[in-house]
Amino acid sequence: MFFHKLMVPGILMILTVALNGCALFSKEVKLEDVPSAAQAVIQSHTSGGTIEKITCEKEEGKHFYKVEYKKDGREFELQVDDDGKVLEVEEFMKMEELPPAVQETVKAESAGAEIKELVLETEGGKTFYEVEFEKDGKEYEVKIAEDGTVLKRETE
Repeated sequence: MFFHKLMVPGILMILTVALNGCALFSKEVKLEDVPSAAQAVIQSHTSGGTIEKITCEKEEGKHFYKVEYKKDGREFELQVDDDGKVLEVEEFMKMEELPPAVQETVKAESAGAEIKELVLETEGGKTFYEVEFEKDGKEYEVKIAEDGTVLKRETE
């Protein structure tokens, strides 16, 4: 009897999570499953390109759609909320595509470590370059202004 009392709430919790979709986990979705306001923004950004993947996600209490797409031979990632507000746009870059001042800062910060990711990012109305690399067993993320100034360093 005691076992049955525990089993019913457990099953209800599992069903709630499963039916709640992306409220708790990342879930791949189709464009037609996205709210119309977000769909319009996604179509505008990806026009002339190819959508690779759309996931519904929740991070820091915020629900959004992450869209990975290719356009003009370049790779992008867009984050947009249900209302169509653009939260973040990333364009994946190569070292030689960065401004010279940013290249110098990336080289100095990474000190020969393997670069995992280089992106031109727009978030909160601000545009900057972000580099991720691993050095001495630690993950580093450095945000850099176009003039090469380090805006923020994070270590994981």
